[in-house]
Amino acid sequence: MKTIVRLTALVLCVCTLCAVLTACKDEKYEAYDRTGEPYDYYLPDYVKVCDYKGIEIPNIVYVPSEEDVQNRLKQLAGYYSERTEDPDRPCRKYDYVDIITTCKFTDTGETYHLFNFEKNDNGIGQTFLLGTNHFRFPALEDAIVGMSQGETKKVTLKVPDPFYKDYMNSGREVEFEIYLNYIDEVDFSGIDDQFYHDHYGYAGESMNNYIVEELRNEFNGYIEGYEIALTWNYICENSSLKKRPEKEYKATYDSYLNSDRAAAEGKELTLAEYVKDAYGYEKLDDYYAFLEKKAENKCFEDMLLYYIIRYENLDYDEEFYNMTVLSMTEAFDISDVASAEDFLRYYMGDEALHESVLMQYTQDWIAKQAVVRDDVDQFFSDKLN
Repeated sequence: MKTIVRLTALVLCVCTLCAVLTACKDEKYEAYDRTGEPYDYYLPDYVKVCDYKGIEIPNIVYVPSEEDVQNRLKQLAGYYSERTEDPDRPCRKYDYVDIITTCKFTDTGETYHLFNFEKNDNGIGQTFLLGTNHFRFPALEDAIVGMSQGETKKVTLKVPDPFYKDYMNSGREVEFEIYLNYIDEVDFSGIDDQFYHDHYGYAGESMNNYIVEELRNEFNGYIEGYEIALTWNYICENSSLKKRPEKEYKATYDSYLNSDRAAAEGKELTLAEYVKDAYGYEKLDDYYAFLEKKAENKCFEDMLLYYIIRYENLDYDEEFYNMTVLSMTEAFDISDVASAEDFLRYYMGDEALHESVLMQYTQDWIAKQAVVRDDVDQFFSDKLN
């Protein structure tokens, strides 16, 4: 009889313990599960997330130099100055030049699209005022000085480090093939305070102050992006993938593959030809392995974001939403929120737009939790997922 009582008590104890554990699991699950949303799993089973608050990052301060100010003055003056087309000489500093380039990373053979300037339907590539640090890549402009119209030049350069316009590729070696499409000589002889006042509403010291403020705002935007990249890089480097989400992984892999197939078809190339040109892979098997890793990394980063979003119960406000959709359409010269929203919804859909803004908000939120210190060095890793 005592044995039966003991067994009964033991069973009741086990059942009670299971119920408590289940309740704890369910209560904890609420922080991660959003049925119907992307990655609607119990995410702690899929990713191990490092401590993402209080990440230490360097204190980066930009003070516009006199050279920066003079370069911007030249750029602003050049817009409204008389030009002489195709002077019979090599190009020099303060000429307007137009270049058409191919640019590839030397270590992978992959196209570096930021500096891969293709000819458009009007026969134009990338036009800029030479010698004014237009790209924030002085070595590139130095390589162009002295070229003649119609000349092609091959050169291997290193991307500046740190390169705030593209922090992920800071310091990487790239190979350019540069074709100088045309040269315009600019007549700066009539540039004075009255010129700047007539065209920009400022003159003298007020013009300099205006430029300094513009440069600070521009560069602080780069710094803000760099701080976001540093903190996100740290999280990716110190977190780990436990299990691959097969549904999202397959959809991501297929989207990458189908995108490249469409690009190859648009250029009338086979997939193998396109892959060799765009990624530098001689064998399709190597390309497929690259896509597998790329898709897995994308899912890993997405799950890290959703983990933090759900654990911290994050959501963006209207101000952040408006600012983000305008920044996403800046390249298309869209300046009002309603038009920007319509444009993005047409190409992305409501769900993808919401997801994109939410993820940007989360990375921005993480960066705001960081500790900025003067004694911390750059720690951005080229292993960023």
